Amino acid sequence: MRKWKWNNTLLVFIAMLLVFSAGCSSEGGNNTKTEAPTTEGSEGGGENSIAEAPLGKYAQTVEVTTARGLPPSLKFMPGDSIDNNIWYRDYLEELNIKLVNEWSVPQAQLEQKMNVTIASGKIPDILAVSANELKRLIDADMVEDLSEVFEKYASETTKRVLTNDGGSGMQAATYEGRLLALPKVGFTGTGARMLWIRQDWLDKTGLAPPQSMEDVMRIAEAFSKDDPDGNGQQDTLGLGGIDKGTVSMKGFFESYHAYPGFWLKNDAGELVYGDVQPEVKLALEKLQEMFKSGLLDPEFAVKDTAKAYELIAANKVGMFYGGEGAVWWPLTDHYKKDKVDWRPYMLVSHDGQPAKTAGAVPINGYFVVRKGFANPEALVKLMNFGIEKQYGPEGRLEKYWYAGENNEIAVSSYAAVIANDPLELIDIHRGVQASFDAGQYVDSPIADVKRHYELSQKFLDGTFSDIKDEGEAWSSYKWAGQGSGMNMVSNYVRDGLYLIDEYSGPSTPTMTAKKSTLDKMRDEVFTKIIMGQAEVDTFDRFVDDWKKLGGNDITREVNEWYEAKQQ
Repeated sequence: MRKWKWNNTLLVFIAMLLVFSAGCSSEGGNNTKTEAPTTEGSEGGGENSIAEAPLGKYAQTVEVTTARGLPPSLKFMPGDSIDNNIWYRDYLEELNIKLVNEWSVPQAQLEQKMNVTIASGKIPDILAVSANELKRLIDADMVEDLSEVFEKYASETTKRVLTNDGGSGMQAATYEGRLLALPKVGFTGTGARMLWIRQDWLDKTGLAPPQSMEDVMRIAEAFSKDDPDGNGQQDTLGLGGIDKGTVSMKGFFESYHAYPGFWLKNDAGELVYGDVQPEVKLALEKLQEMFKSGLLDPEFAVKDTAKAYELIAANKVGMFYGGEGAVWWPLTDHYKKDKVDWRPYMLVSHDGQPAKTAGAVPINGYFVVRKGFANPEALVKLMNFGIEKQYGPEGRLEKYWYAGENNEIAVSSYAAVIANDPLELIDIHRGVQASFDAGQYVDSPIADVKRHYELSQKFLDGTFSDIKDEGEAWSSYKWAGQGSGMNMVSNYVRDGLYLIDEYSGPSTPTMTAKKSTLDKMRDEVFTKIIMGQAEVDTFDRFVDDWKKLGGNDITREVNEWYEAKQQ
């Protein structure tokens, strides 16, 4: 009898031990996808074990829904699609996140589809949205607070990348102290303006690079009047690249500390709009003087950017304001045709105070999590994954970026959650410069440093095979090398001369209703003043009209947003 009792007791003990072992196995996680059950992304949580590491793999597969807009240039390798590609497969393989597209539409239809989706009150688990869409979702209380999960699960690299814009992106995603989205940050400095000048024309006219706006005016006069192209005719412009849009004059305005199109903080700590600040009036006065003196294109008011740039290709322009991207267009084609040595210079000011250039907040959108989703940390893990594949210890992994015989397939477009390091382009230049300083390539995890250094060195050595090869080498050198466009951007950021638009919010109600009308009025008034069809004092009447016709209301709405952000 005792033996029977002992045997039964032993069996019970063994059974309990097996149950306990099974429970431990469940907690520890069996990472084989074939055996792990799927935890659906729904309210109620579930018992899935969340790996604490930023790139830790879930013990059980987590299904996460999303939605995608597809750009027209999107291409796939055979067998791949937006639902099945290297990014989605590796989300599952490395994180055990099964990403499922609830829908995907061409980019042109995305806004309409998003409107319908948000209006329905049912959005996917994670979603990429615009600033306006984010505001609608927040107002409808449809998104999850990510404050805790970001702090807990974001990798150090992710935290660095998402704040390398000075923190403006994270601030824009924060409402009433709650992080309600992750910003899709972009590159800093792409809005910076510089003065591009033909070195051969400077040499021919015997002038030095400008140190002040007086120098700029002197160069413009010589380029227009002193026959720099040597054809015996007065058929060149002092300052080109100006078209019917205010943006084309941005660098000139900034040299007078004027910033049309940007929100600035005044001495009282309030946001004011650049279009109506007094500094604009002086810049318009100087442009009018240049137009009357024949230094500007008399037909600028009817030209778009492409038409304005035709004069550069035609060798009728020796100086224009542009960004670092001017290297790629229009200057590379001009170099390949005529071997013209264009050089960029930082903006100079009219009064001895350093000139600053301005750019928009580098945010290309936001990522949100549906309120009530059981695994909000999945968004943070997906962001960690995307950033690690670019800025981790191994640098950018090409298989996640390009495919095809000529790298014509942009594999990075398949990523559902991704962001750029705002300082990446600047760091490319700094990496190239470090290699020049060392006399050889200095190993860098930053993508493209080696390529741009080698191309720049090829240009300096003259070891190219044909004009196409030479053009590629020249453009890399002028974009990333010594004295390049990105060199100027790097200097602006280093010296505190790069301003960021103080407003990064959605379109306010009055902006939506009236901003396009106000912008049109601005362009018409500015153009008339420049062409001498209106007195410079017309600017004062424009300021009054701007305020009365909606500008004051927009300013109030912008400052209400700004004040809320400071809380």
